[in-house]
Amino acid sequence: MGRPKPTKQKGKVAPFLKITAQNAPASLDLLPPAFSFEKMQDGSGNSFNCCEDEDRLSLAKRMFMLSREPWRKIRGASNKGFGSEEIPRNRIKRPVPASVTDDVDHFLSLHYVGKKRFIGYKVGQIFFILWVDHNFQAYDHG
Repeated sequence: MGRPKPTKQKGKVAPFLKITAQNAPASLDLLPPAFSFEKMQDGSGNSFNCCEDEDRLSLAKRMFMLSREPWRKIRGASNKGFGSEEIPRNRIKRPVPASVTDDVDHFLSLHYVGKKRFIGYKVGQIFFILWVDHNFQAYDHG
């Protein structure tokens, strides 16, 4: 016997899947984040593959939860829980990927479990995840 198939919940579609040119909001702040690992450097010590399975699972669960909330709500929430925190570029302890241009002067840090965070930057609706701070070494927590 295999695992039971997940049941589909009617009306429970990720908000970004419902967006068309006709109903797109005027502000990207009204859209939920779409997460990308495209710019993450594997093997950096703070990449997805450097984490334990438990951290990867917690990160996936948090991304799933956040992908159902608009950026405005995430930014307005407490940085100690659901919300984000701005991290100045000079507090980052890891090499910044060459694909990140110098005009990116800060990054956003989001909790995924306990005090652990994932860090990246936002372009439009997309949040490019650069580091998973599973070991508290990606930036100065000062």
